Amino acid sequence: MKPSLHTGFVLSSFLFAPLLTASCKAAEPVQLTKPNAPSLQRPNIVVLLADDMGWADIGCYGGEISTPNLDRLASGGLRFTQFYNCARCSPSRASLMTGLYPHEAGMGYLDDLVLPDSKGTRGRLSDRAVTMGEVLKQNGYFTAMTGKWHMGQKQGTGPWQRGFDRSLNSAVGGIYFPNQKDPNDKNLYLNGQPVPLESPVLGKDWYSSDLWTNFSLKFVDEALQNKKPFFLYQAFCAPHFPLMAPKQDIARYKGKFLKGWDQLREERYRRQIGMKLIDPKWPLSQRPPDSPAWASLSAADKELFDQKMAVYAAMIDNLDQNVGKLVDGLKKRGVLNNTLILFMSDNGGNAESGPRGVTEGDELGSPQSRVFLGMNWATLANTPFRRYKHFIHEGGISTPLIAHWPAGIPKGRDGALEKQPGHLVDIMATVMDATKSKYPATFHGNAIHPMDGVSLLPAFQGKALKRPNPIFWEHEGNRGVRSGKWKLVSKFLDQWELYDIEADRTEQHNLASANPDLVRDLTARWDKWAGQSFVDQWQGPRRSDWGDPVPEDSRNVGSKAMMFDLKPNANLAREQAPRVANRNIDITANLGARHENGVIVAQGGAQVGYALYLKAGMLEVATRVGGQLTVVTAPEALPAGAVTVGAQLTRDGALTLLIGAKTVATGKAPTPLRTMPVDGLQVGRDLAGLVGNYQQENDFDGVIERVSIELKD
Repeated sequence: MKPSLHTGFVLSSFLFAPLLTASCKAAEPVQLTKPNAPSLQRPNIVVLLADDMGWADIGCYGGEISTPNLDRLASGGLRFTQFYNCARCSPSRASLMTGLYPHEAGMGYLDDLVLPDSKGTRGRLSDRAVTMGEVLKQNGYFTAMTGKWHMGQKQGTGPWQRGFDRSLNSAVGGIYFPNQKDPNDKNLYLNGQPVPLESPVLGKDWYSSDLWTNFSLKFVDEALQNKKPFFLYQAFCAPHFPLMAPKQDIARYKGKFLKGWDQLREERYRRQIGMKLIDPKWPLSQRPPDSPAWASLSAADKELFDQKMAVYAAMIDNLDQNVGKLVDGLKKRGVLNNTLILFMSDNGGNAESGPRGVTEGDELGSPQSRVFLGMNWATLANTPFRRYKHFIHEGGISTPLIAHWPAGIPKGRDGALEKQPGHLVDIMATVMDATKSKYPATFHGNAIHPMDGVSLLPAFQGKALKRPNPIFWEHEGNRGVRSGKWKLVSKFLDQWELYDIEADRTEQHNLASANPDLVRDLTARWDKWAGQSFVDQWQGPRRSDWGDPVPEDSRNVGSKAMMFDLKPNANLAREQAPRVANRNIDITANLGARHENGVIVAQGGAQVGYALYLKAGMLEVATRVGGQLTVVTAPEALPAGAVTVGAQLTRDGALTLLIGAKTVATGKAPTPLRTMPVDGLQVGRDLAGLVGNYQQENDFDGVIERVSIELKD
């Protein structure tokens, strides 16, 4: 049975009455007439966002799932082959909606994490950011959104509070049916007013992807009635867990995935090469070690995994049906030609819950079931790339981007592939350019952070983008920077890896050890960006290879050794570095005849760590705890010639500097080192976040013969 809406006068009342909730102001009524209205030659803007959909899932990016409507948009527009998101839900949405990197927008993590002393992880959209809705509304547009919000509604930044005239939204997503088992919220929100899932205002037997589209078209009609250009943001919940879809859509896919993930990945990979989406010299990434070969499964397991993937495929199929419904609605209303449609996903395929995923319920995909896709099928979703949602490797951050705009993209570009890199921060700049809107320097009395992105309109015309800065990422301590063909990336607590993306986009050949100067340069750029962009050092757990949190006891992180004899240029990953938390630390270094500036040894970074170094010939020891820097400096420069220096750090925070056997300076940090530093240890330089009071160029300018570290309980 097709979902239907029985709204009538009730819906009309919801749309046009000022709506109040306990935590929000009334939604602003839309004026039915507007003097000096802007020319309707400005394009309408439609932004469509999928949730947890992989780069390779839709047909025009190599997938076997039926997506004819998205495929038609691609054939009549452009596909970007190197477009990036922010690896996770709330950060990606904030970046898309504001044109800023997530921490700049206040959304350094999901919107349920509020760090009181942070400027970047506030669980809400920051006042230094403006949304696309706010800017376009100020520039004469009717603004509307439907679907998943997840940008701080509980913290006071719901869509009706951040620039949208009309909205029907889920606060955090994951809503599919009115009778869904254990929904995360029992309400949707219509213009800020909570509406129970089973309210007649929403109709009966609805599926949320259909619901969003039905209301989107109603909001479009209101815009047209008001003779205004419109901005519509439709953010599907699909295909995010819990996986649910209409029965008839699931039925069409049962049995279609019994080939298994190994063969289907190979088939997607070959189609992607045939479509020229990827370079044939990029090898298909290997199936992860924890993911079994399909051929090794029992018949019962194969059937179970087939059913699970059938639900996921049905969600994407239904999403595509609704794209078609929306596009047909725009066409019937005579506005499709001058509407810029942008389609993308908020992160890569989701491997959370591990290789097997979650399978609960008698009828998988029904409102009473609980299904997570899992790592095995998520590897297919991200073909041909490595890793998943959460991570900054290509599988976690690569998204399709389809741009369709008959009046704005030359006909000769229909079906073209655009291979220049882009990022969600570019969407705001693109929309400002397309609509000739002015991005504000201030808004509601607040200074507004400048946009980080660049307009993609030159790429629509087949011209080069003018991107002055690299593209940056940080999520949960996972880091990345893309500059030209080079990408520096690391999983939380791991060493930096370096890849030539032009030659190796599937990230198979780490070139970091062969290019230390480039690694150092890109690290410095990332550190500078992170410092300017309110990026907090991640203090949460590390993630398993599939994205689930791994609890950690800092007492058991690092080497078990108590004595370390370190050579010049030693570079220890965190796992091999000394376990310094709650311990006494004795450092001794033998220096050659020449010495003036630079780091002797450093362990940790800008949040937690210690360093022994020279500054203008003066010996200094520094600690950082919670970002607070404590420095003890020797009163005189080191004597000429070879010399032995040292430092002692005690578990109560006392600091001592030694030249030879003589104590030359003492001090005390307000807080001792109680946790294991996130970054590793280096001799002769500080490559990670900087511990001490020195610059990024901090290589020791003389000779370090040896450094020894002794730990004492």
